[in-house]
Amino acid sequence: MQRNEFLIRIRNLVISLAIFVALVLYASTYSVPVLRVSHMPDESPSVLRRKLKPLTDYLEKKIGMKIEFRPVSDGNALVEALLSHKLDMVWIDGLNLARAKSRSNDQVIPLVQREEGEKTPSVFITTPGYNDYTWTVRADMDVNLRQKLTDAFLALDKNNGQDKEILDLQRASKFIPASAENRSVIEAAARRAWLLK
Repeated sequence: MQRNEFLIRIRNLVISLAIFVALVLYASTYSVPVLRVSHMPDESPSVLRRKLKPLTDYLEKKIGMKIEFRPVSDGNALVEALLSHKLDMVWIDGLNLARAKSRSNDQVIPLVQREEGEKTPSVFITTPGYNDYTWTVRADMDVNLRQKLTDAFLALDKNNGQDKEILDLQRASKFIPASAENRSVIEAAARRAWLLK
């Protein structure tokens, strides 16, 4: 009788261990969805991380995904990381947006821009009245996620204290949809500037 109990216990232990190992293996292959974002490297990575933290915390709550900031060394690295699927969303200037669109066959989509951007001239060419920075994603991003991100940016309200902090850190009074007209002017100017280099 004792031998049978011992064998049953051993069998149960082996089954328990097998289930435990299977669960560990399953958990290690399952990854929590992460939205990888970056920013034109106009400041040090630590400063950009600090300035983006309130925005990424806000967006995480709105889209229900973890957001990870991944710094890049320059505009070329930003474009390369976006096109090679190492980044999902970027704050990008017009010149690099034109490069990304050209290299990807128009497979990047500007989502939003600062409201101030409609009235300020570009930094890289003197055509007045258009914005040359947008939050941009790849065209293969899930449409629902793209819409959630756009809605989250557009919902930021400078009259709400927490939203105001986010907007101030982004040097924006509010975000607006990236207009097709502004994008075409940006891209044309960027292509001219790129060809002149």
